[in-house]
Amino acid sequence: MISEIFIIGAKGDLVYSKAFFGVNHQDKETIKFLTSINYVGKKVIGEHIRALQFENFNYWYLQDEQDYLFIIVSDIKDPEEEVRSKLYLLKEEYYSQKTKLDKPEGNIIKIESFDDFALNQIYVPPKILLVGEAGVGKSTIMNFFPGETILELDNDMNETIEKAVNLTDLKGIAQVTIREIDFQILIERAQNYSSLLKTVNIICIVTNSGSGNLSRTMNLYNRLKDQVKNADFYILANFQDAINSAFDPHKIRESFGLTTFGFSATQKDSRESIYTIIKRMLEISIIERFEKN
Repeated sequence: MISEIFIIGAKGDLVYSKAFFGVNHQDKETIKFLTSINYVGKKVIGEHIRALQFENFNYWYLQDEQDYLFIIVSDIKDPEEEVRSKLYLLKEEYYSQKTKLDKPEGNIIKIESFDDFALNQIYVPPKILLVGEAGVGKSTIMNFFPGETILELDNDMNETIEKAVNLTDLKGIAQVTIREIDFQILIERAQNYSSLLKTVNIICIVTNSGSGNLSRTMNLYNRLKDQVKNADFYILANFQDAINSAFDPHKIRESFGLTTFGFSATQKDSRESIYTIIKRMLEISIIERFEKN
């Protein structure tokens, strides 16, 4: 997930920056560091630097013929080809608006139209995939979120159900895309869904908290997890109100080794609860990861 972008002029001046969440690093020390690393790379190895890799995130570089630097900060899990396509898009848009943005050295420019472009074209809302067997409550959970439900077909005619969900009180993340798919179908057609599995940030496994479903879900999870490189897994243990058959979320967490949230879709506060759970997943997987660095 992309967290920040920079455009730095040929003289090392910050022309534009945008932080989608977390801290907007506009200080001179950060800009000097970003430009100096590129200069050292050119001097030492004879090439402009393409990327700086850290434990949890990457700085991706694009330097053009006029020595302008276009830099995107993204999650370590984001595929390079996707981020690089955004870099070239950033460059093209910058030059289309260059007369508005190109100001004297030292100015930090905030232009509403370019902010709109960055939010609409560069920033990609996080994606959450709800998976589970039939009858575990996936569709009920999706119905808690207002708005249009979209039936999406990819190039291979694989089907997913999708909603764009607006969020409040979550620093820097105002929207998330939630998709729903049957766990068994996902396993059987994992190769066909490979592009989806590469681009989701979170896979939320929905269970009914009973022993039979948990056993089958564990089997499906073990078959899927090695095919997923870029997403974090969570368990949503539904039907916690079934006192005589539901396993405690702590026991489920111990069995799966995954963060587990207890849930009951029949409770009065279930709508508020699912929003709280979704936000907590995003905090752990995205916000806290970037803020830690």
